[in-house]
Amino acid sequence: PPPPAAPETGPAAEMPPPPPRPADLSAPPATSPALTLTVAPLDDTACRKRLERLGATFEALPPIANGQCGAEKPLKLTRLSGDVALTPPATLVCNTAEALARLATEAQEASERILKAPLRSLSIGTSYECRGQNHDPEAKLSEHSFANGVDIMGYGFEGRGPIKVGAGLDDAAEATFQAAIRAKACGFFRTVLGPGSDAAHGNHLHLDERERNAGHRLCQ
Repeated sequence: PPPPAAPETGPAAEMPPPPPRPADLSAPPATSPALTLTVAPLDDTACRKRLERLGATFEALPPIANGQCGAEKPLKLTRLSGDVALTPPATLVCNTAEALARLATEAQEASERILKAPLRSLSIGTSYECRGQNHDPEAKLSEHSFANGVDIMGYGFEGRGPIKVGAGLDDAAEATFQAAIRAKACGFFRTVLGPGSDAAHGNHLHLDERERNAGHRLCQ
């Protein structure tokens, strides 16, 4: 047999695995108690404590159940460390919120170093939304359907104008900043798609925690 894969290292190795998918709520109930599976309720207490230590501001939301879409313990994430606001707030499960909070600390450092301006906001496109991938109703469900994905549309700063994802790339500093954030995102998220990946991601950075076989990541 092939030798075992080397353990993953770096920021991503510190991240817990994403929560399991919600049950197929549209499926008929089991006809026999013997066929009923017992699923332990999600415990994200440790994740929420880490999120607090990262300086994030959030509140618990009621469970989301919409057919096969949903999230057992979603959070409304409004602000990240360093007074970075999310506009609008994002509805995410805790591990995805934590990944975004960790990315924000890297984005702040890059903003100060490359643009010489403090990062003050992330412009959020979609967080939770029950839909197929790339808005295709025939496609498999997007990670947005499980509050497990988030789209960043742009960045706001103190003392300089905002940057829209995919725009302003003729400016060397802005292009360097966007490339730095994208590269850092690949350390925290299992999926990173943005301008150049495909036509559907030309104006935003899509980040999610989709589980794949053998821990495979998609970073484009």
